[in-house]
Amino acid sequence: MRSFVANNSARGAYGQVDGRVDSSAGLLHNASRFFLSLVNNSSDRNLLPSAEVESQRDRSALAQLIASVAPNQAAAISDALFREFGSIGRILSESEEALRRTIGSHYAVINLLMATERLFMARLQNELPKKLISATDEKLIRYLQASMGSLAIETMRVLFLDNANHLINDQVFGHGSPRKVIVQPRSILKRALELNTSAIILVHNHPGGGAQPSQSDVKFTMVLKTLCRELEINLHDHIVIAGNKWSSFRKMKLL
Repeated sequence: MRSFVANNSARGAYGQVDGRVDSSAGLLHNASRFFLSLVNNSSDRNLLPSAEVESQRDRSALAQLIASVAPNQAAAISDALFREFGSIGRILSESEEALRRTIGSHYAVINLLMATERLFMARLQNELPKKLISATDEKLIRYLQASMGSLAIETMRVLFLDNANHLINDQVFGHGSPRKVIVQPRSILKRALELNTSAIILVHNHPGGGAQPSQSDVKFTMVLKTLCRELEINLHDHIVIAGNKWSSFRKMKLL
C-alpha cells in the first residue's frame, strides 16, 4: 500500500511468475478452452512478443470467447472492453456494474466473463499446495497475482493457517483507493482467533506501481507483528503484489 492506515493506534527480494442466457455446459466449455489457451500462451516467454502483438492476440482470444454468446458483436465488444480496461486481467477482475457501464445490457457476455473468472480462479485454487511450506511458493504467488495483480484499487487479504501450515481461510479485509486501504488490525486478529489460527500471511497489492513496500506498509506490518506475538500467532510474511511483480517482507528481511 502506498498508505496503510490502521485506526487503532495502531516494495529486497522481488520475483516474477510466469440478452440473458443460462450458464450452459457449452458456455463453461468455451470459457475453459479460452483460459487454458491464455495460460499456455502466457508461459511462452521465450517468444517475447511485442506489446502490440500481445495486445492483438489477447483481443482476438477474448473476441473468440465472446463469440460463443454474441457472435455478431464479439469483435466490437472485445475492443470496447480493452479500450476501457486495457488488459484481460483488468476486464475479468471488474465488477458486473463496471462491465455493464462499458458494454451496456449484454448480459450474456457479462455472465460469461464472470463465470470465466470464477473458473480460472477455481483452477488456480485447486493447484495450491495442501501445506504451505513457504509464503513465496510459486503456485501461491501465481494465485495471488491472478486474483490481485490487475485490481484497480488497493486490497488487503489475509491467509489463515493452522499449526501444520494448512490453509484454513483466505479472506479479504479491506478495499481502498488506488493509493491506500484502511485496515483494522483488530479485525484481522479477531478472525484469527475465531479460526484458531496459528499463523497468517498478509497480502496486498499496489495498483499500477512497484512492489517495493512503503514506509506505511512496514509500520503497519510491525504493529501487527507485535500484536500477533502477544496472541502467539506467527506472522509468516507480507507479500506485495504489483502486476506480475511481487515482493516478500521475509525475503527482504523486514520480518
